[in-house]
Amino acid sequence: MTMERVSASLLRANLYVAALDITTEDATQKWGEPEVTWDDLGPWNTFVFRLDDGTLAGLVREVTNSPSPGYALVGSNEKTGNATGVNPAHTLIAFLVESGTDESRVLHKGFD
Repeated sequence: MTMERVSASLLRANLYVAALDITTEDATQKWGEPEVTWDDLGPWNTFVFRLDDGTLAGLVREVTNSPSPGYALVGSNEKTGNATGVNPAHTLIAFLVESGTDESRVLHKGFD
């Protein structure tokens, strides 16, 4: 089984996992157009996936004025609506394997 793209509305409270060197062009070629979500900072390009273990993994980036290159990878527990039980190291590894993304694309880990 491979990860499944799901609605960004499923990604609620989440945990920062890593920063990835992925451009919007790369992501769009691989997964189609991003969903645009909004928070207090403004609009975000958002791609959300359900990993094989059920964890939600999201790639998020501010549409304008992003403070850093690439996308943030975040994780969430779909059943609880928050990050309870999400293991950031496992989420990162699972996302890289299931998406076919090379580990060299990891710019920063949010754990260690």
